[in-house]
Amino acid sequence: MANEKHIAAGTKVTVAKAIDVPQWSEWDDDKGRTSMPTKRRLQQLFFRGDKKVTAEIVYIAKESERDQLRRQGRVKVRIRDSSGAAVVVTADAESLKKA
Repeated sequence: MANEKHIAAGTKVTVAKAIDVPQWSEWDDDKGRTSMPTKRRLQQLFFRGDKKVTAEIVYIAKESERDQLRRQGRVKVRIRDSSGAAVVVTADAESLKKA
């Protein structure tokens, strides 16, 4: 527990080192508001470290989900581009740094 990385909700983040999208990283259901290709593009841009997208840590209200993610060392990140498209994905807390 001592070496866990804690980043507060609302913190602007970027990836520390560009990586491929992890297999376990998935996006939240937004009821069809954003198309699948756009979600995939935003997710890929974020993990590549692209400066065109902004990202911030999302607060998770459901305690069970929050605990599960904490045990796995993951957080939820809201990614946005300049057009206003947004998606919430899971990311490894250790691979993030404050922007």
